[in-house]
Amino acid sequence: KRLSNLDIMAPPLRIRRRLQPRWILPAAVLLTCQYQDAFVPQRLSRCSTSRLFTSRRHEGQRSPNCVARPAEPEGKTAGPKTGDMFKWFTFWSCFFGYSVFYFTRQSLSYTAPVLRQAMGWRGLTEIGQLSSLFPLAYGSSRFLGGLLGDLMSPKQVFTFGLFICSLLNIAFGLSSSLPQFAVFWFLNGCFQGLGAPPCVKLITNWFDPKERGFWWSVWHASINVGGFLIPFFAGGLAQSFGWRYGMLGPGVLGIATAAVCMLLMRDGPSAPAQGAKAKTKVASSEPDVSLMEGIILNPVQWALGFAYLLVYVCRQGLGIWGIFYLMNAGAPSAAAAAALFSSFELGGFLGNLSAGALSDLLLRRAKPGEGEAGQRAKVVCLYFLATFFLLPALSQCPGSLPWLQYGLLLCLGHFLCGAQLLLPLVANESAPKAWSTTATGFIGWVGYFGAAMSGLPLSRVVQGPGWGAYFAILTGAAGLGFLTLLPLRNLRSWQQQLEDRRKAMAAQ
Repeated sequence: KRLSNLDIMAPPLRIRRRLQPRWILPAAVLLTCQYQDAFVPQRLSRCSTSRLFTSRRHEGQRSPNCVARPAEPEGKTAGPKTGDMFKWFTFWSCFFGYSVFYFTRQSLSYTAPVLRQAMGWRGLTEIGQLSSLFPLAYGSSRFLGGLLGDLMSPKQVFTFGLFICSLLNIAFGLSSSLPQFAVFWFLNGCFQGLGAPPCVKLITNWFDPKERGFWWSVWHASINVGGFLIPFFAGGLAQSFGWRYGMLGPGVLGIATAAVCMLLMRDGPSAPAQGAKAKTKVASSEPDVSLMEGIILNPVQWALGFAYLLVYVCRQGLGIWGIFYLMNAGAPSAAAAAALFSSFELGGFLGNLSAGALSDLLLRRAKPGEGEAGQRAKVVCLYFLATFFLLPALSQCPGSLPWLQYGLLLCLGHFLCGAQLLLPLVANESAPKAWSTTATGFIGWVGYFGAAMSGLPLSRVVQGPGWGAYFAILTGAAGLGFLTLLPLRNLRSWQQQLEDRRKAMAAQ
């Protein structure tokens, strides 16, 4: 009766005549054990199949031919399809959520021309003061964001930071004096550091190391998506309805985005990460390196931090004052200059994607013994050199050729944002494993001093010597960055440094 439904195991008619009834049951058992995957659902092991045909007194004994299937990980409640769904919900929430984070960060840059006219500010000193306050606060808050991302839920840290920054944009839009502007914009910089570290943690939780680098570069391109859209959004609102709406619009959008991200994001797969134990074993086999020795007193990290500072001098210098230069060069309005400058962020989006691919190509083609981190440093050197030649070309481009200005800004965004992407990777790969994340935060902290220098100091340069001196400073920064990284073109990664130490010890 138990085998009455197993029609698939019924033999042909001429064979059935030769089979006696007493051979049917053993034959069914052999076929079921031999081809269990075809007849038994996947959750049943060969051992559980054999128990169907054993007596109760032998239930606790395992057959010698019984091979159990590997057990499923504990705590994994969601199926693979559900896990993939939450994985991509989380990733794209990070992508678009951080783009809106960038809205709340750059809203003042594209509202400033209309704000200056409305407040009756004749010069650029007030805008320069506000622009210099922000990067000092933001650079310091990156350490706080990394600490909170480790101690708390990264999803909650990210959505809380976006919500607070959105409220501060709204508060700025409802203010009417320079001291109020300064307080709210400084606080905005303090909470902007809660954006990037939680996203990096979420991507690390969800993606394997083999695919993590590519998707990290894709997420990093969200900065350029936000930078490309914010001139039309904030600049258009400010030009059409007044400067207050240029700040209120990003604030309202940020609050709505924070609510959506809170619903869609997940901190990580429900199963505990299996790679933590392996990482602990690998870290235990490495030599102990102190923070002072590995980061603070490491000349390579200081050189990378100085190069990162120079990248921010060029990038933020163009980002803050580029629209004013285009208006001075002949753009008919602030909205037209903002639309023209959007090519800078579009080029940055392309540069983020191409820089990682180019450095990976050099890594694959590198000869044995060449420094792996140095291959990425070569790309940054090339990008600094291209910026060195493009900046004078932009300064000499007439305003009657907006298409040429558009193309030059596109190329500048490509090279500067590509260098901004690769330098933290170089610092991460060349630093000791125990301090790799600290190295990224260290050069970020140093780099944002360059962003502070591009605010008030450059405003004094523009008002004093003029735009010629402004472009001379940016061009000199690009050339100095090229010379700084040129000695690091054969920089060894930390793994290569460990191998060199082992070979040296073996030779002794």
